[in-house]
Amino acid sequence: MFSFMKNLFGKEQGEKALDELKKEIQEESAFDIDELKETEVEVEKEQAKTSAPAKREKIKTELSLHPLWEQELDSEKKYTLRFLQEELPEIARGLISVTGFSMIPQPNGMIVTMFFRNATDKPVRFKTIGLAIYLDDKPFARIRIDLSEMGSIPPHTSRPWEVLFPEESYLHDNFQFSRWKVVMKAGNRAHIWPRTLELDPEMENRMTDRQKDRLEKLANSLPPIPVNTVQVTGFDIGKTKEGQLVAAMLFRNGLSTEYRPEQLKVTISDTDGDVVARGVLDARKICVQPGNSRPWLIVFPPEFVKKPDANLRRWILDVE
Repeated sequence: MFSFMKNLFGKEQGEKALDELKKEIQEESAFDIDELKETEVEVEKEQAKTSAPAKREKIKTELSLHPLWEQELDSEKKYTLRFLQEELPEIARGLISVTGFSMIPQPNGMIVTMFFRNATDKPVRFKTIGLAIYLDDKPFARIRIDLSEMGSIPPHTSRPWEVLFPEESYLHDNFQFSRWKVVMKAGNRAHIWPRTLELDPEMENRMTDRQKDRLEKLANSLPPIPVNTVQVTGFDIGKTKEGQLVAAMLFRNGLSTEYRPEQLKVTISDTDGDVVARGVLDARKICVQPGNSRPWLIVFPPEFVKKPDANLRRWILDVE
């Protein structure tokens, strides 16, 4: 515990150190309290959640330390946390949010220190919630964690807490980045916008920056999908010299669990309605996290291509 403090107070202290630390405060990931499930947060005093007023007023939060932190930290460390909390922007009433301000590599993973902010008018307890680290807006690590030990967060306060992202939560090994943030993965919405891209490391290594940019734009331009559904969108197609047909598709997962199909029946047709290629895909390697998108390539051998001369300027993908 207190890895952030050990790292900070192992350095030169003073106004310069605080100014440098202030730059580490990351952007906020916020949710309306009404959007969260009962398994994710608990509003205390057994009062029903109330909808936020039409015109949200902004409030300034104050520091709230867990009793153990209050006991273990000296006045200098408390001052540092209070200083950082004061640097946080005002937050709209009725929201809860998370803001990261320290990320420290460890032998067994990555420790991220963050402020959990309660802008509601009632004490709130976090339960089990999804958290993710993003490096340059790309997912790096993802966990679901029980935060009940953090205790009750009073109204209009921010509570600092450390979370370990173990190595097994990493989605890839690329640590090169210019900025990072923590994103809260939660909520009980009717629709999901799976804009978070998961790229298979092997596929990512073969892709050009232009291809990655195009894929990211696609994920951000597609409409939301209903909760508890999975949608597949074809976005690129081509033929090889050997007569193979290669199709790229984007899986978008609106389930609350991982999407792990065993096999998929894939059909590609042209605008005339003719079947161009059809086959059954061994899909056991496909895994899409909840609320995320993942691209995948399928290669049809020449014998599965039923219309080699098809015009594929426009094509239709059907996945069962």
